[in-house]
Amino acid sequence: MWLVLLASLTGVTLMAARFQADAVITGVEAEVSLLEKGNNLILPEEFVEMVTKKFGPVTGLPVDLVDMRSMEEYLKTNPYVRDANVYLGASGKLMLSLHQRMPLMRIVDNSNRHWYIDTDTVLMPVSSHFTARVPLVNGNFPMTKDVHQWPVEDLFRIAEVLQENEFMGSLIDQIYMESDEMIWLVPRFGPSKILVGNTDELEDKADRIQRLYKQALPYKGWDTYTYIDTRIAGQIVAKKRLNQ
Repeated sequence: MWLVLLASLTGVTLMAARFQADAVITGVEAEVSLLEKGNNLILPEEFVEMVTKKFGPVTGLPVDLVDMRSMEEYLKTNPYVRDANVYLGASGKLMLSLHQRMPLMRIVDNSNRHWYIDTDTVLMPVSSHFTARVPLVNGNFPMTKDVHQWPVEDLFRIAEVLQENEFMGSLIDQIYMESDEMIWLVPRFGPSKILVGNTDELEDKADRIQRLYKQALPYKGWDTYTYIDTRIAGQIVAKKRLNQ
């Protein structure tokens, strides 16, 4: 019985392989995993164009003449792509399945170039299709594409807090890196800027900022202070505007 079953499976496998070898590509289609709110940094048809330009038209070609593995590796060279899978669909279409990288912040370096950076510290050019709602980061950045020469550890610590703390994530628009010990946050409203210093005790600093915004500023006035300083443990030092 086992021999009969093994022979049957072998026959089915050989038939499937023969069918695939005889099959031809009927078209090319890309499926791109969407970012938050259904947005794309790059459109599906652009990936189809990439493959066609690199490997030539594949519609009508026998399947065994199409190097799907090479296509996958080529698609992964796109800065917006985290993973790619190329396979033959049920209707004979060559399917390009792509997972986009998720922008974590938008960095402006010292040469005024704009980049997205993701959780894998991969740089991505700014997309012409979609502007990701992430903090803008600028300051003292070397003019290099080598992310590891930038203060990425501190930036990731701040980005982590902004992601985990919903209030802070909705409040902060910009991060300014004057130095490792002089990091500023720029809020959407209230004081013009917030000095956090370094990233030590960052969660506690975020809690103090949140208490100030919820408990004091509604009564003192949103424009009362020009900036606040969170570097002293357990306190917030606020500087009043000149006209207050």
